[in-house]
Amino acid sequence: MKRLFDLRQVSRLAGISESQVRYWDSVGLIPHVERQKGKLFFDFQGLVAFRTVKALLDQGASLRKIRKCLAKVRHLLPDLEQPLSEVRVAIWGDRIIFGKDNLTFTPEGQLLIKFEAEGEAAPPVAVDPAEDLFFQGLEGEQQGEWDQAREKYEAALEVKPDYPDALVNLGNLLHRHGLGPPAEWAYRKALYINPDHPEANYNLANLFEERGDLDNALLFFRKAIHEDPEFADAHFNLGRVLEKRGDLQGARKHWRQYLVLDPDSESAAYIRQWLGEE
Repeated sequence: MKRLFDLRQVSRLAGISESQVRYWDSVGLIPHVERQKGKLFFDFQGLVAFRTVKALLDQGASLRKIRKCLAKVRHLLPDLEQPLSEVRVAIWGDRIIFGKDNLTFTPEGQLLIKFEAEGEAAPPVAVDPAEDLFFQGLEGEQQGEWDQAREKYEAALEVKPDYPDALVNLGNLLHRHGLGPPAEWAYRKALYINPDHPEANYNLANLFEERGDLDNALLFFRKAIHEDPEFADAHFNLGRVLEKRGDLQGARKHWRQYLVLDPDSESAAYIRQWLGEE
């Protein structure tokens, strides 16, 4: 099943604000692939495209120029679903240029000689090496290549040991393979770097719940929700822990909030039955 990223995740992983995600979607620069109850979702290719635009802006390109270039590339290569994730992009002087299938061209369609033959190489869009490895890890996860994904996350952490997103995703892979203690180490290190990281708090809470440590599970689920009030799964799991603790009123509160945030899931059907609404 293809993983989708909501607005909050795109904002964090691409290093841009949520308002930028909404705006770039609204103008058709990087359109969403799904909308569920008003929430936007993007696929991995869209996430890569957001990252590419961010890198172009950081290098001095204007959003207007990027939009203009992208429109022309879409005209030249209409079969591409998401050009910004499927072509190579570089800035050369005051131009944005693209590469595809060993060809290099301007957005106007003018073919260029290979960079090496020009005598002056056009540098690719500058990307942090740790971030590049992190996205390779994400891509490995998308393809179900778990060992490859783990290697990429570990390589990213060798380059940048204080990379909380790489730690969280590495922790998820370790947890998926039954390696609880190393996963906990990864989550705790991520929280040492960024105590407000919603996913790190949420995933550590899940570990505690699995171990029967409901006090710590409650603590970290609540922290995840405090940092991201629209974290639907955190509301559901917190409600579940509160139910186990006998706090039915508290469970009802968080499960009703879950129904607002994600009303069409399988968990929503369970909650409605529990609430006696079905």
